[in-house]
Amino acid sequence: MVTLGSGTFTGGTDVQPGVYDVTTGPGQSGNFLVTGANSYNEILDSSDVKGVPEIRVWITTGDRIRISGLSEVTFTPVSTPFVTTNSAVTLYAGTWIVGQDLGPGRYVATPGVGQSGKFAIWGEGVNQMLGGDPIFGEVPSITFVVKKGDVIKISGLGEVALTPW
Repeated sequence: MVTLGSGTFTGGTDVQPGVYDVTTGPGQSGNFLVTGANSYNEILDSSDVKGVPEIRVWITTGDRIRISGLSEVTFTPVSTPFVTTNSAVTLYAGTWIVGQDLGPGRYVATPGVGQSGKFAIWGEGVNQMLGGDPIFGEVPSITFVVKKGDVIKISGLGEVALTPW
């Protein structure tokens, strides 16, 4: 586990390469930005009011990590077993791999109550805004099929329920 404050940091030097769940301290809200092999741009907010309370990130050597407005950002390594069955799962902002974080199959994705944000699946042609406001092109749910190795990218959502369909 690594805890950093506001500033600019480098993957491979300040944070070792790997997959992390990133959170901030109680009562904090600020910007979290990673540029490099994978890019993330989220407002981390421990209260889940202005942004997301947690994000799953892949950090690689050379990534540039910028933190502002936060005095405490914790990178907790992810070391969960691989998931190979199609079962209900709740995801949040970040990057997820089918066959590692969820099983392959057909799902319906639904955002948390009152939430809206981007839901994309690289390789499957899914790129949709989930939420409750059709004026902004949001849909309340999306049905999709994923296979092992597909990558799901979620932004702006603190919770997305995936239910087998």
